[in-house]
Amino acid sequence: MRLRPPALVPLAALALVLLGGCSSRTATFPGHSDPEVWNAMVTVAENPEYDDWHVFENEVMTDRPAGRIEIYRILRRDLVRPGTNPVRQEEDWRFQVQFLHTDPPTIRFGARQAAVPAHLWRESDRYFADMRSVLEVAGVETEASTEDTTSPAESNVVEPSKQADETLSDLLDADRP
Repeated sequence: MRLRPPALVPLAALALVLLGGCSSRTATFPGHSDPEVWNAMVTVAENPEYDDWHVFENEVMTDRPAGRIEIYRILRRDLVRPGTNPVRQEEDWRFQVQFLHTDPPTIRFGARQAAVPAHLWRESDRYFADMRSVLEVAGVETEASTEDTTSPAESNVVEPSKQADETLSDLLDADRP
């Protein structure tokens, strides 16, 4: 059966809908306040980290009252495979990260362009992982400040004896013949 050009139009429209239809993902961040999550969103948007791409351009526009971040990012890399010439690859991304005012705080990450869903999922997973690491670091700093208040009697640290005359170098030299 031969397809006529008018029959191709609906198929092309369906293909565009399928490519752009699954263009958002959400993640929740329980145990964190709204300002902590917003600050992590901005930090990750402004400081992207990629292992296999170079960030050529990264423009970030924030709208705190609306809870929205717009990101325009250009990524480049040279793909080198054995026996072939290097291939320059470039990706242009237009993301929108939306803070959803829910409890626990939830954010939606989406593309503002038609994109292959698996590529968007890779980017959203990277973004959410970076957010979790930023939020965990904030939690570790809080725990470290409370650990500094413990007294030596509460910890199991053994204080050195004041009567010990041997130094570390004396102990190490004793093992040598």
